[in-house]
Amino acid sequence: MKLFVRPVRQESEAQELLNILQTNLPNLDHARRFSWLYRNNPDGPACSWFVLQGSSNQVVGAASIFPRSMWIGTQLKLCGQVGDFAISASHRSLGPALLLQRASFEPVDQGKLAFCYDCPPHRAGMSTFVRLGIQPNCRVDRYALPLRVDTRLRKQFGSSLALAARAGNLFLRLQRRPSLSKRSNDIEVCEHNGTFGDEFSLLDSAVTGPNVIRGQRSAAHLNWRYKEDPLHQYRVLTARRRGNLIGFAVFRLVGEIVTVMDLFGTELKETAFALLAAIVERFEKSHETIEAFLSEGHELVNVFLEMHFRLRSEAAQVVAYAKSQAEVSEFLKRSPNWSFNQVEIRS
Repeated sequence: MKLFVRPVRQESEAQELLNILQTNLPNLDHARRFSWLYRNNPDGPACSWFVLQGSSNQVVGAASIFPRSMWIGTQLKLCGQVGDFAISASHRSLGPALLLQRASFEPVDQGKLAFCYDCPPHRAGMSTFVRLGIQPNCRVDRYALPLRVDTRLRKQFGSSLALAARAGNLFLRLQRRPSLSKRSNDIEVCEHNGTFGDEFSLLDSAVTGPNVIRGQRSAAHLNWRYKEDPLHQYRVLTARRRGNLIGFAVFRLVGEIVTVMDLFGTELKETAFALLAAIVERFEKSHETIEAFLSEGHELVNVFLEMHFRLRSEAAQVVAYAKSQAEVSEFLKRSPNWSFNQVEIRS
């Protein structure tokens, strides 16, 4: 039976959208995050589409674009991230996925967004782009720093290797010490417990480059992303020199893993060393691993490697779509540096 795609009427069809999301993407509490993600985004409400089957109008798939302000070189433009791509098990073939993927291009072709991008986490997610002849713009990788070996040894051998675990933990600490000593003495790192204020917006505006693409980090965006998220709790460290904000790190704790969501600032090498060292010192006796996500070519990659982080796996491909012959399309052809952290690839 023929399939067709149409926009979702957000006010009257929100429950229908929630139903297909919860059925096909069950690992998230979509009801709790719906208003926050779809309606309260400081960049504007989400755009969504249904795939429907024939005259019955049965919804068999959905996808959305979440507006996202991006720095494209030195210009701030409204873009969009594709997310919540959900298709019923009975219709998981290339046809419905292609319909939704093409629909996500419409706001770009209509001039509402400078470009949109998707972040397929595996090869199967690239199938629609392969069919459309669109190549990935960059890759995002997962890096990890082991802090302790207790859990790994306990899982493999039980509790009989306590002495070996202590020796392993000591070895890891000694291995990290030289890199921790590289931090600058004049950078003060403190926990930030309040909301994000204007100084974060000023920092965001100060960090631009002629050949870089990254997400905006204004106070409004940071408060929405990290303070208002209904599903996750985050912690924030700030780096200051003579009282002036020069950078920050945002991370969350899940089990024994510390995930660095965002690491940003000026004088980024010195700032990153100071912030990462502070995270290590806080959690090296209580957590097993620190992980972070960085795009290939990110200026932080060498810093993480010097801190003894290791490349563990590919986390996502970033695939962007811009209107043909538009200014942004020409910019993308020049192979800019996608300065992406974990925050840029999660919706």
